[in-house]
Amino acid sequence: MKFIKLTQIIFALCALSVAASAQQTATGSPAQGGAAPALLPKGKVGIINSLYFQEQIGEMKAKVESLNRQFEPRMKEIQGLRDRITALETTIDTQRKSGAIQATREAEMIEQLEQMKRDYKRRGEDLQAEGNRASEQAIAPINAKVSRFLQEYAQKRGIILLINVANEAQARTVVWFDQRADVTQDFIAEYNKANPAATGAAPAPQPPKNP
Repeated sequence: MKFIKLTQIIFALCALSVAASAQQTATGSPAQGGAAPALLPKGKVGIINSLYFQEQIGEMKAKVESLNRQFEPRMKEIQGLRDRITALETTIDTQRKSGAIQATREAEMIEQLEQMKRDYKRRGEDLQAEGNRASEQAIAPINAKVSRFLQEYAQKRGIILLINVANEAQARTVVWFDQRADVTQDFIAEYNKANPAATGAAPAPQPPKNP
């Protein structure tokens, strides 16, 4: 059971370099025609897949597991209600086909079925809303930490553009990349080293697949 849907992020880490270039352009000699020449930042392009964060970043994994334990009893209740709905639908269909059900009894069973479906929908929506609120409160601070750490990580390594291929549309945009440009596992290892999870060691990373 997973309630957490991490926001997909694409980090373009060139703000500092661009700012420095802008200052140099403002104080330098303008190009012919009054336009200053563009001074583009020099650096590396990296690939990262944030889908691995939830399972492999220790802090995040611990929070997700805690939330799952918190909501598991209610989830089981709703799943049980869904099973009863399925069973009643099967009973109605079977008796209707065999002609072994009276019209009055069938109407009663259908009314019961519709009430169960309404209850299932309401309880599911309530649980989803509460789960979203709880996950936002629990995960948002870690997301902020990961974002800051990722920027520091990229700047230290001279990465000016880091593309997140977790999003399917984004992954399809990247036709091919050299696996040496994928920093996912190195970043996760560095983050876990600097931010060990209170519940114990983070799981061993698994190499990501080429999109």
